[in-house]
Amino acid sequence: MSFNQVQAQEIAMSYCEGLPTEQGLASAFVGVCLFLSENPERLSWRGNVPPDLATKDGLEKLAKKYFAGYRRSDFPAQPGTIPDQMVSIVLQVAYGYSTQDSERIKVEHQQSMCAENCVGALLERYLDSVLRQHGWYWRCGEFVKAVDFIKRNANGSWVTLQVKNRDNTENSSSSAIRSGTQIQKWFRSFSKTGKTNWENVPSVMKNIGLSEEGFISFTKLYLDSQRKIVI
Repeated sequence: MSFNQVQAQEIAMSYCEGLPTEQGLASAFVGVCLFLSENPERLSWRGNVPPDLATKDGLEKLAKKYFAGYRRSDFPAQPGTIPDQMVSIVLQVAYGYSTQDSERIKVEHQQSMCAENCVGALLERYLDSVLRQHGWYWRCGEFVKAVDFIKRNANGSWVTLQVKNRDNTENSSSSAIRSGTQIQKWFRSFSKTGKTNWENVPSVMKNIGLSEEGFISFTKLYLDSQRKIVI
């Protein structure tokens, strides 16, 4: 048996809820599966037996993971740990903060860390909101190794892209996986200067409206909608 695009489309459509934000998502899932059928070494699966794209059961498993990943909230989590009391002592003695201010800073620092942890996911969501209508597929189920976005060229070849929020957020293993492949990398901002990097998106992503202003606007709207659900 081989990968059946019609079957994959039917399975994906059964998971769709008809929301405007999900328009084209079924086709994106099929595109990701097609890529994996041609590049099986890119399938990433934590279980002992990876799903078989040539079977209905395998496609069901992938579709469940894909749509769950898309619908997962990327609203920042609530801090789950208790701050170390010594942080307050250091703030007071080293920087001259009052007891009241140091306690406030500890909480704000935790919230800032939670916010920072979700920016990368929000960036991918923003990119998907623009790129999907231009034939790109987001691997939101996190079962494609070292690739965040995929696009098929007219000649049948694939464009693969790995996205990072900042230039210093890549670990050595991630870089090693990309070595020797055609996977392109793009990051949003420079950690040393704070400047953004939108003018250097890959050529196939240029002139379609991607911008820092668009990212900010998308993030505000997304978080506002999620706040009503999460909080």
